[in-house]
Amino acid sequence: MKDHSSEKKGTAHENLLEILDNVIRQLDFTKKMIIIMVISFITVVPVSAVVINAVTGGNNLGVAIPIIAVTVFFIWLGVGIRQWIVFSRWTRKYRLYRQLQKDLEKRLDFEKNNEEKSQEKK
Repeated sequence: MKDHSSEKKGTAHENLLEILDNVIRQLDFTKKMIIIMVISFITVVPVSAVVINAVTGGNNLGVAIPIIAVTVFFIWLGVGIRQWIVFSRWTRKYRLYRQLQKDLEKRLDFEKNNEEKSQEKK
């Protein structure tokens, strides 16, 4: 089922529970990714230093460590930007849901509609 405003954007209309389920699932994924990021940054740089030291005899260690650290940083920066984009999508969907909910509440506000009708008759 599609909403008129979401047909223009090409996105399916979702209810609040689906949006919340997806946000919670994404938060759980993000938590796991942060743990992996911390562990990988703590282990990749020292392990690579040991490997580079063993392979090159310690000659290029001062150059290789910063390159590896910057590479790992940019990889995880890319992952962080992707997560930000995903959460932005869910934020937009939630805002659309809230706007549709407000519009529906305005349409279904019987007390207000009855008052308006009685004022029109006067």
